[in-house]
Amino acid sequence: MPTRRARPIALVLAALAAATAGPAVAATGRPGDQPDPRIADGSAQRALDAARASWRAYGVRHYRMRVRQQCFCPLQYTTPRTITVRRGKPVGRVAEHLRSLATVPRLFARIQEAIDADVVRLDVDYGRHGVPRSFYVDRSLMIADEERGVGVDRFTRLRGR
Repeated sequence: MPTRRARPIALVLAALAAATAGPAVAATGRPGDQPDPRIADGSAQRALDAARASWRAYGVRHYRMRVRQQCFCPLQYTTPRTITVRRGKPVGRVAEHLRSLATVPRLFARIQEAIDADVVRLDVDYGRHGVPRSFYVDRSLMIADEERGVGVDRFTRLRGR
């Protein structure tokens, strides 16, 4: 049990820590973390909005793409998988860990979530017609190995049926 003298010192130290954490904690809710500068200045949101507009203008509802999750995960989660989309919906069995990434609009949604969460690092590369080629998200500098990335390649437009 702390002594009477130790309690005021502990309170002063706690107040000092809270005061010096200031903007970093206020911005992300995590001490030491600042949002990615591209999120802070709005350029990440503008790039995503432009990619979505380009995708809508392309008008594709039937396509195939290969998706690979990049993380500190077992091999079964990082093995690239080909996903076929018809009428805007995945066809056939899609691995559970890839369901949230199984269409281009779902990829956009994951990127939007990262922007809305003010992650500390967000790297996105959009390809032709706005399709995300890759994105990498680091939610916190204070947490090891929680970074995640997604790679998309072999995007092919399919004939409609």
